[in-house]
Amino acid sequence: MRVGLVSQLVFLYAQAGLIQGKPVLRGLDPRLASRYEPSSDNMFACLDGSQRIPFGRVNDDYCDCADGSDEPGTSACPNGTFFCANAGHVPGTLSASRVNDGVCDYDVCCDGSDEWDSLIKCPNRCAEIGAKRRDDEEKLALANDAGMRKLQELVAQGRELRQTKSAELEHKRAELAKAEQEYSVAEAHKNELEQIQRDHETHNANTMQQLTTEYLEPVVQYRKELAAQLHILRAHRDTLIRLLKAVRDGHNVEFNDEAVAKVVHEYGEYAEALPYMEEAAQAYVDEDSKARKERELHMDRDSEEDDASLVLCVGAVDIAENELRTVNDDISVLLGWMRDLEGYNRNYHDLAVKGAVVALADFETAREREMSDVSSRHEAANIGELKSKYEEAKPLVDAIAPADESALNSEEENADTDDLEKQVADARSQFWDIQNEKTRLTNEVSNLRELLEEKDLGPHDEFLSLYKQCYSLDTGEYTYEVCLLDRAAQIENKNNARQNLGTFTEFGQNRELNYRNGAKCWNGPERSITVAFECAGVVELVEVKEPEKCEYRAVMTGPFACQLPVSGSEVVDGEAEEHTVKEHVHDEL
Repeated sequence: MRVGLVSQLVFLYAQAGLIQGKPVLRGLDPRLASRYEPSSDNMFACLDGSQRIPFGRVNDDYCDCADGSDEPGTSACPNGTFFCANAGHVPGTLSASRVNDGVCDYDVCCDGSDEWDSLIKCPNRCAEIGAKRRDDEEKLALANDAGMRKLQELVAQGRELRQTKSAELEHKRAELAKAEQEYSVAEAHKNELEQIQRDHETHNANTMQQLTTEYLEPVVQYRKELAAQLHILRAHRDTLIRLLKAVRDGHNVEFNDEAVAKVVHEYGEYAEALPYMEEAAQAYVDEDSKARKERELHMDRDSEEDDASLVLCVGAVDIAENELRTVNDDISVLLGWMRDLEGYNRNYHDLAVKGAVVALADFETAREREMSDVSSRHEAANIGELKSKYEEAKPLVDAIAPADESALNSEEENADTDDLEKQVADARSQFWDIQNEKTRLTNEVSNLRELLEEKDLGPHDEFLSLYKQCYSLDTGEYTYEVCLLDRAAQIENKNNARQNLGTFTEFGQNRELNYRNGAKCWNGPERSITVAFECAGVVELVEVKEPEKCEYRAVMTGPFACQLPVSGSEVVDGEAEEHTVKEHVHDEL
């Protein structure tokens, strides 16, 4: 709209200040005052040069110029700006759309001049805001000063630490060169002994193959004959145990029969020493003939697994023969006690004893028949020849693969074998020790070389002394942890669950630390965090936000955002220093 003459004067000459005693247009930046002098014909030229208008149309609350320059003090032009003098603070420039909008824009116009024709009044707060700004600037200056001193300290520490670690790297390299030589010697020695051992094993394998061809079949057959005999003898032993147990549990103690008492006492000691024997005998009694047959077949199948190997089969025969002797000894003792019962006092009508004596007669009849069958089977199988073959094979097998030291046929050959095995074991142990030492030194050299020659540790090694140092911030639900140039994590406080936020990959803009390739978010990206620094003398993690899903931004205070003194003589101990890192270009802090 157009306004009258009085209003024009209000708009046009409302003062925001004076320049050389002349009034300044409301909302006009004083630096542009010369551009707002009316021409000789009282015209105003738009700042973009697009047109000229009568000077009276400046600040008339109607936008004439395309660039909005004719309305510095009103909101008429959407692209216009309003200058706030803000005496006592710093001047500010506000978008024209915010002029007289009923909002006190103290963030830009602390003097309230933007609301000059508004329904609200904005008191001038520039003194208060300016004082706070100066206080903040003073604190910032102190922080910058402390940060600068801390940065100088870190640079000095980095220079010293680089020298120390460089010397350590050279020392480790020398140790590694020595370890590599020792490794080569130890490896050659180990390989030589292992080859000798392989040749020896090949010889033994060939010999064993020849023995297997000659002896396996008769030894297997001999084992099967022993197994069949053991089934019968175990049943005999179980029967005798069952009979004696019945006497022990059922005889009449009041008769005080000496023969019975003696047998019960001696059997009781036997049963107490070998309690599992009665359990086995009872199990034998409880199972029917079908179950017993299946159990014996299962035992035979287990034994047959050894029949493919002469070594295992010889071992199985050795076990079977030992058990055969044990079972026969048990039967001899048990049968003796049963026969002693036949001398019981027949004036006593002890039913348990009488029953056992009668059962003994039946047992011996059955045993004689079954043992006759065993003898016939052995004769048919030519058991003597089978046993002879086994006895030939056993010492030959034991000499190659002894079951124990006592089984060796040749003490001299065993000593040679043991000595070779010990030499190989010692050579391997020495080789592994040297290999471990070489691996350790290789890793240490690699880590030091990477740190000193490849890592970007800042233009002046300021990160070196704090490399991998971790800093944390508890935000209530989570604790965030950032380790300098290393890794970052989010830790859930209620259960200590840890999420990887990434590993350090590179410096970003303004020397920010970029941590990437963290744990993948559910239905989202891999977690990452970017760390920005504010200059200060103390390194702290002060803020963590998540502006995007699983993409975090953190703020740390510390000297890394501070500037070193301009004078090179003040950098470190009176000595200016530059450090170039391989394959990295350093920006200034």
